[in-house]
Amino acid sequence: MSGNELVALGALLAACLFAAGTLFRSWRRRRTRPPLIAAIAVMALGAAAIVLSLLGVPYKLVVGPAFIAAMIAVLVSARTERGTR
Repeated sequence: MSGNELVALGALLAACLFAAGTLFRSWRRRRTRPPLIAAIAVMALGAAAIVLSLLGVPYKLVVGPAFIAAMIAVLVSARTERGTR
């Protein structure tokens, strides 16, 4: 694994942790279910992407789709939470 691949995985890890932390904080404030589910989904996607790339799958095939799927989970959570107010 090259240095660029490790940097990309580190960036994915940081982005997933930041997004999950923000969602968890939102869940603690409002006690609604969508942010908690989205936080779990974001962490699962990030962990799966990192594990797959460490097992030998090219990181470009894993990091991009995982990042996009995590962003979609955050957006869906925000949309459903806004609709429940």
